[in-house]
Amino acid sequence: MITEVIQELERRGLEYQLLPHDRTQTARAEAKAVGIPASDVAKTVVLTTENGYVRAVVPASDRLDLAKTRELLNDRLSRLATEEELGAAYPTFELGAVPPFGGPSGDRVIVDRALAELDEVVLEAGSHDQSVKLRTLDLVTLAAAEVADISAGSS
Repeated sequence: MITEVIQELERRGLEYQLLPHDRTQTARAEAKAVGIPASDVAKTVVLTTENGYVRAVVPASDRLDLAKTRELLNDRLSRLATEEELGAAYPTFELGAVPPFGGPSGDRVIVDRALAELDEVVLEAGSHDQSVKLRTLDLVTLAAAEVADISAGSS
């Protein structure tokens, strides 16, 4: 499952560090498993919109502000994707471990401003037991992401 993410990083010639860890179910637990602050871990929240899927990327220490995101998307009906939808749309990734890039192309990606200000970020790379550390600028470039304030702050 991680192969696709690693292949994309290598194909682009980007530097990264693979971080194997105990299996985790949340981004906060992932941060603890790799020994870094939750604010340095990116969690991807997938939304369904009238124009397809959107991957919203926020710090693990925060939560997505759906109202801010809906306003940015100009789509008041956007909502969190269901487990069924995630499984169908992202079959190469473990449920709940969709990274900001890889998988089907065409997803809009929005990275929260707080993450974009970091030099490096850690994210799940398609599985719950391996993460990838890379330069945040490389993440934004690779995902063709826009940067916006979509976080509701610490939760």
